[in-house]
Amino acid sequence: MNKKPHSTFKLQKLKELRQKQLEKNLLDVHLKGYDHYVFIDERKKANLVAKDGLWIVEHIRTAILKYNYEIDKIPKLLIKDFSDKEIVTYEKIYASS
Repeated sequence: MNKKPHSTFKLQKLKELRQKQLEKNLLDVHLKGYDHYVFIDERKKANLVAKDGLWIVEHIRTAILKYNYEIDKIPKLLIKDFSDKEIVTYEKIYASS
């Protein structure tokens, strides 16, 4: 039987939860109401898609830069780097599995 150790599984799922939370925060909080497309690529990094010649609001640019910075940090995280709230969320979702 090829089964991952519990801590490896937990760390992977915590990273996925962090990525989803960051994406939701970017799209639903920082960029809500702006008339631009944001493309999330296969590396989970955000890219702004706008028509040529349109000025990009500094707030959007800053929000995307901060999001991409946080996404770059995720692969280096350890379980101790996650907040208690994130760990409780993990336990609610995966403890019954």
